[in-house]
Amino acid sequence: MSLTNLIENVQGWSAAKGLDKAEPIKQMQKLNEEWGELNAGKAKSDKEKLVDSIGDVMVVLIILSQQMKFEKIERLVDPTQHSKTLYKANDVETDYLLLYGGKEIGLIAHRMIDLIFNAGIINTRTQIRFHIRNLTGILAKIAINEGTDLETCLQVAWDEIKDRTGKMVDGVFVKESDL
Repeated sequence: MSLTNLIENVQGWSAAKGLDKAEPIKQMQKLNEEWGELNAGKAKSDKEKLVDSIGDVMVVLIILSQQMKFEKIERLVDPTQHSKTLYKANDVETDYLLLYGGKEIGLIAHRMIDLIFNAGIINTRTQIRFHIRNLTGILAKIAINEGTDLETCLQVAWDEIKDRTGKMVDGVFVKESDL
């Protein structure tokens, strides 16, 4: 399945579960959780966890973008639509990319705080979009470094969630097995 189709599927799944209308703050917590799992996968040289975690972070970014009511989400989160760089495996080590990604997550959080508490600051939403786009580019590079690609990673995540049942609890989707 193409990356665009996978992104659209995640959006449809999210809307069906009511996640697209939830608070972005909760999705930021999920982003931090999944980013931690990605780091753990790298620290343990666990290729399966790396692939799964990259896909999971993509799912979170897609849903966060929906919650922020961004338009053209597929263009926002698909690095091939906004970056034509010829990245070669290990041009930048994964460890450094993980640090850079953590910085981007912090910048998303920083701008989200501005949006909530300093609504008069201009371009805040544009800056959040910029940092989400940067983060997806970083994920694509990590995937290349680890011998895979973003499409494969998102496919793994999609296959894991597509039939998942559960319910919303305090603005967070809780899978049936955790209820």
